[in-house]
Amino acid sequence: MTLLAAKLGSARAADRAIARVAEELGVPPTAPRGVSAALALTRLGVDPGQVARSLTWKEFEEYCALAIAAAGYAVRMNVRLRKPTRQIDIVAESPSLVLSVDCKHWGRGASAAGLEEAAAAQIERTAVCAAGTLTGLGRTFLPVLLTMVDNQVKVVQGVPVVPLRSLREFLASVSRFDEGLHFVRG
Repeated sequence: MTLLAAKLGSARAADRAIARVAEELGVPPTAPRGVSAALALTRLGVDPGQVARSLTWKEFEEYCALAIAAAGYAVRMNVRLRKPTRQIDIVAESPSLVLSVDCKHWGRGASAAGLEEAAAAQIERTAVCAAGTLTGLGRTFLPVLLTMVDNQVKVVQGVPVVPLRSLREFLASVSRFDEGLHFVRG
């Protein structure tokens, strides 16, 4: 909030910007003000990585969910799976694709081994989700890692590692026909 007020020159201007972005994007009134302020800052052109660093991990997940929903996806957060017990930060559905998103609130880029481990874990969680949901039958799922840092989209074990600053472009261009990605069929 203080970053937004500083950018706009006053707390009152920040409040108006928060209200405007909340109305435009359909941000629920229960969303933390920090998330709404982060969305307003992003709209003003502030670097999404800088914005994300001002959020807690929980606010970061909410921020990511709201940003994905604003791109037209139906979003569910903290999806709990059973047998085996797993949790997915965000499941985002479009008519043609289901994204299984793990939000990584890392302060710096991850090592190659860390990315490999995170990608493998997300593939496994996505497979459990695709196999265990009625809505998953016949659907195409894509495991995704969403990070605060890094400069470009990478693919690790077929899992896109998407920096927050590239999320909008990624969501606009990802397709179930993309080669080199690890799709899971429900």
